[in-house]
Amino acid sequence: MLSALKAIWRGWKRAVHGLNAAIAFVLMSFVYWTTMMPVALGFKLFRPDPIDRGLGDPDADTYWLAPRDNGQDVRRAQRPW
Repeated sequence: MLSALKAIWRGWKRAVHGLNAAIAFVLMSFVYWTTMMPVALGFKLFRPDPIDRGLGDPDADTYWLAPRDNGQDVRRAQRPW
């Protein structure tokens, strides 16, 4: 009797794990297509280079951009980012 119950329990666990993998795949795919895809498409259409990765002037000697001077005060030192 006990071995039959163990076999049923193992079969049940195998079925539930397979069902869990299928549900996770469907759920993650749904979340991706409903959240990530529209955001990526919006960035692609409306802001092609959001972090300014362009190389600028191709005839320039360097691509260095001078850092912005935001002023130095105590509040800036307390919050470095």
